[in-house]
Amino acid sequence: MKPERSFKTAVCSDYENLLFACQRALESWRTHREEVATLGFANRKASEELLRLQADYARAYSRLESHEDKCELCRFVSKIGGRNYAAISAAALERKSVA
Repeated sequence: MKPERSFKTAVCSDYENLLFACQRALESWRTHREEVATLGFANRKASEELLRLQADYARAYSRLESHEDKCELCRFVSKIGGRNYAAISAAALERKSVA
């Protein structure tokens, strides 16, 4: 079963896929961080897992942010629409985290 997607870019499927990969990485990191905080598992293994998940999110976010510079379609749409894809990504991810 596919998870329900909460937003659509309607233009670039690569950008949309990067956005969802970033969202999944952020959710995994937050979930594990909350478990550690709630249960108090501050051992070395838990700390290493948190660092790994944080690094996964940082890589996913970096790929997302650099996509607009590399993608001709996203640059074009951004230019004609006056859109800032980095701001859109941040807003979409923030909206998802609040929900």
